[in-house]
Amino acid sequence: MLFALCALAVLTLGAVALVRSVDTGVLVLGNLGFKKDAVYVASQATETAITWLQNNTANGGLDADLPLKGYYATAPDNIDPTGGGLATSTGTVTLVNWGTTGCTAPGTSGRSVVCLTPVDQTISSDTTVSYVITRLCLSAGPNDSKNSCVVPVTSQATASSQRGALQPGGRFITYSNGTAYRILTRTVGTRGTVAYTETLVHF
Repeated sequence: MLFALCALAVLTLGAVALVRSVDTGVLVLGNLGFKKDAVYVASQATETAITWLQNNTANGGLDADLPLKGYYATAPDNIDPTGGGLATSTGTVTLVNWGTTGCTAPGTSGRSVVCLTPVDQTISSDTTVSYVITRLCLSAGPNDSKNSCVVPVTSQATASSQRGALQPGGRFITYSNGTAYRILTRTVGTRGTVAYTETLVHF
């Protein structure tokens, strides 16, 4: 009888441990699923931002800040999208007011803080996504020779005799006239799952 009771106790403990292990595995898989859904929603917001950019590139429509549209014509210094990384560095820090931090973060007290305002979208009762767009330029205004903007690199055809050359003029890249933009998104999904994405595009 004593051995039977001991065996029963061991089996009970094993069953409890197995149930807890399965519950933990299901919880991890569920969290990964919610994270994947949040990233998918973020991709939809990114596509919305790209469409907005395409519809407003003409006639200098993107040469100045449009805070109500979540758009900024310059690349901010020390941007900290999550509010927890660069806040420990020195100098000016740029934060995004995702609606929960109010552009405050640990380590920013007494420092110069630039606050960006995103565009908020409600996807469902338990999912919201916000995005902010920054043009990768040093200053506002047209993307011309007077402004310093990040531009994409494209290939350039060269003669076979020039291939592999290292002397001046032997480089085989050129720069397009397009302007580069950075799109930052933050998604809050089911069970408070939070996902951040960053996308670089150019036109």
